[in-house]
Amino acid sequence: MGGTGEESALAGMMGPAVDKLASLVEKYTELRNVRKKMEQLRKELIAINLALEKHAAMESPDAQAKAWAAEMRELAYDLEDSIDLFTHHIDHEPPDTTTGVKRFFLRMIRKLKKLHYRHRFAQEIKELHDLANESYRRRKRYRIEEGGSGISHAEIDPRLQALYVEVEKLVGIQGPSQEIIGRLVGENPPAERRRVVAIVGSGGSGKTTLAKQVYEKIRDQFSCAAFVSVSQKPNMISLLWELLSQIGSHGGDLGLMAIGSCSEKQLIDRLRSDLENQRYLVVIDDVWTKSAWEIIQCALPNNGHTSKVIMTTRINSVGQFSSTSDEGFIYQMKPLSRNDSENLFLKRTLCAEDKFPVQLTGIKNEIIEKCDGLPLAIVTLASMLATKPRTEEEWERALNSIHSMHEKDSGLEVIDKILSLSYSDLPHNMRNCLLYLSTFPEDHMIYKDSLVRRWIAEGFITEKQGFTLEQVAESYFYEFVNRSLVQPITLRSRYETRSEGGCRVHDIVLNFLISRSAEENFLTMLYGEGVPSSDQRIRRLSVWDNPEHALAVSRATMNLSHLRSVSICNVGGWTMPPVLDLPVLRVLDLEGCRDLRIVDPDCILTLFHLRYLGFRSASGVVLPDQIGNLHYLQTIDLSGTGVTHLPESIVRLKLLMHLVGQRLIMPDGFGNMESLQELGTIDCWKCSINFGEDLALLSRLRVLRVTFIGVETSDMETRKRSLMPSLCKLGGNNLRCVTINDHVGGGESFVDSWYPPPCLLQKFIHISQYFSRFPKWISSCLCDLTHLDIKVAKMEREYLHILEDLPAIRSLYLFVKQVSKDGLIISRGAFRCLRRFEFCNIDGPGLIFEGGMRMLEWLRLGFDADRAQSTYGSLEVGIQHLSSLKHIVLIVRMISEGANDPAEQAVKSAISGQVKMLPNCPTVDIRFRRRCLLAGTE
Repeated sequence: MGGTGEESALAGMMGPAVDKLASLVEKYTELRNVRKKMEQLRKELIAINLALEKHAAMESPDAQAKAWAAEMRELAYDLEDSIDLFTHHIDHEPPDTTTGVKRFFLRMIRKLKKLHYRHRFAQEIKELHDLANESYRRRKRYRIEEGGSGISHAEIDPRLQALYVEVEKLVGIQGPSQEIIGRLVGENPPAERRRVVAIVGSGGSGKTTLAKQVYEKIRDQFSCAAFVSVSQKPNMISLLWELLSQIGSHGGDLGLMAIGSCSEKQLIDRLRSDLENQRYLVVIDDVWTKSAWEIIQCALPNNGHTSKVIMTTRINSVGQFSSTSDEGFIYQMKPLSRNDSENLFLKRTLCAEDKFPVQLTGIKNEIIEKCDGLPLAIVTLASMLATKPRTEEEWERALNSIHSMHEKDSGLEVIDKILSLSYSDLPHNMRNCLLYLSTFPEDHMIYKDSLVRRWIAEGFITEKQGFTLEQVAESYFYEFVNRSLVQPITLRSRYETRSEGGCRVHDIVLNFLISRSAEENFLTMLYGEGVPSSDQRIRRLSVWDNPEHALAVSRATMNLSHLRSVSICNVGGWTMPPVLDLPVLRVLDLEGCRDLRIVDPDCILTLFHLRYLGFRSASGVVLPDQIGNLHYLQTIDLSGTGVTHLPESIVRLKLLMHLVGQRLIMPDGFGNMESLQELGTIDCWKCSINFGEDLALLSRLRVLRVTFIGVETSDMETRKRSLMPSLCKLGGNNLRCVTINDHVGGGESFVDSWYPPPCLLQKFIHISQYFSRFPKWISSCLCDLTHLDIKVAKMEREYLHILEDLPAIRSLYLFVKQVSKDGLIISRGAFRCLRRFEFCNIDGPGLIFEGGMRMLEWLRLGFDADRAQSTYGSLEVGIQHLSSLKHIVLIVRMISEGANDPAEQAVKSAISGQVKMLPNCPTVDIRFRRRCLLAGTE
């Protein structure tokens, strides 16, 4: 609900309740007496909200002020719950299928029920109004000082990516990383046995940053690599599964396996089998116990291929235990030097061309001194100050807050204080989004899209003119990245072919968020201690890897009637209660539950306010036949569950925006789901042959994923052709991202039939099949296209020029069988925005670079060396022109007798000469596909 005028501008905790109350006043004009009370209550809440904003800006509120703010938070929750329950009972009636006398009596009963609900709601409003009125009078007795105001929404900092790289490579990291690399893969590496390095240091000392830097620099020297994180209480099945998915399984499609179907032993055996004959690099981050390390190392065979393992830990004994053999060694982290600390601080607070204000030098020095060489403290505080005016008043306020803290005996108090400053500096609506990250356990990889959907389901996101809810929520996510409150990561989904964005929360930051969430009764995270008392009002509940507490939830041994969100995740054999009496629940997340026992799927139907239903990676999932009765549902996530058939009633979900899974078989009539923005992956072989007609009706659809898996038949080609009219229509509406997974031939309908071109398209991926020719619809009119991944049988120069003219392209993956006879040349000044480029022409000469690509950081080329020599006259690829390159992978096919063949040495020499001319010292991985000289075969 949008709200109007005065209250719609409020960003405080009362905002959602005030907006809903205002809407209710306008909608239910017949509620005469209660309407007046609602209007009075609305005005009280606006005044209270202003006082709460002042309270939130205070640096050290006293106990009385904290108690009053907590009371107001509960009042806002109760008011919103009352409104939600009232509007549901008034607005939603079951379908009337009766006739005659029975129908008459049912209508009378419903009228009486509505009178009852109105009377009860009027009583609740009166009670809440009296509470608010009394609390507001009581507030006047508090002397709440004027505090600093929160900042307005900031744009995403364009310096972020460069700063992120500079922090890792140039500030206190270069020396340690070179030392570790030298000992791991130096000129005289130790024998062929596996080698382990343990990086040991306190929390926030930069262990993970150092390990990541080493990993990125040397990963291309290994046949496979993985970077996984542990935690204090690791879920070994999830950890081993993640390790398996990153190293790239060679024994089947992991995406079709449910994570809960495997035991630890099965995963360890699978990992040992996959790694036995490979030279691997594995980073195990944040190991807490010897027992955890013992299990993990069982999966990492000592296979005699000079494999390397890097582990990080904050516990010295664990580091010593992991590296007791002759092959291991310990690297002890050290605090940043004074110079490195200052460099890191300045890089976070200034643009490259800026000069530091002289009047702030003294304050800067004191801040750096207080941070005591702890990288996380420096980065967090500096990122906050980067958004502030460079005035003594603003910077002294931050310094004074640090000065006021008690003497410390470790760096944790400094970090906690700085995080408090960063948290308080956020607008209130963004604080809820940040606190919500405490839902997830340590080192959990959080998918951005899932997080954004849950924020929306919780009601944290309000519309801004010209932006969708998803766009506003994504701006919050990137603002957290910008402020270094979360660590951005790229996740390769188990269920999709390409990577997607996400984040991880540093465990120190997470501890702070958990503490603040408990203080504000925002979220209850159940750990080893007992369950909450029955009189505690639990608003949000999170249980991970804890069967005992999950059982307590199913038995309702605590008061759950006020729950808005519940996460029961990574628990085996959990039984969903036959009746879920959770009247205001909005989010139900059962991610990673193994052997989920839904004895009565209809129990979900009692959750009539549910917005988000998540089963990612769970097994044993059953959807109720009448799921269409959950009118408010916005997201259903079935990723990795194996669920393909959907109930027919799902087409009644008019508010559903995201339906995510694999090989989904859509029922007829799904075109009625008018709010759908994301749909996929649809199994176009098993859906009705008329699925395209329904698809064309989804005018709001932004993301579409389809797959064609089956036998190549005339029926399959008909299905492919039926998709094109839908794409043409959707492309003229809101379509932004399209993924087509085509495992059968005959995809020519996708080449020329897309007209008019989808001018709003941002991402297009076509997997498996080659287009016989370059698609006509790809042209410079695709001004928003940032990601393109296609296979083309033949690539002419004119087609390459078309790609060069795409103004926004950032990632290009191009697989080609044949190029024009005189080869392909990247023009000077081309691809100004491109950051990732893969061009594979393994049977041909590939291409060369004259210049351009000034932003390119990652390059992967595949070509035939003999054909390249014949076409271009040399192996001068032109890499020396790509000044921003950081990672290079070359796959070279050639006639060769082995690693010592002079021809291979000539290729390496030619490439090395070009790479040496680049300023960023990129990593280089040259892989050869050899053809026998006599047989002419690979």
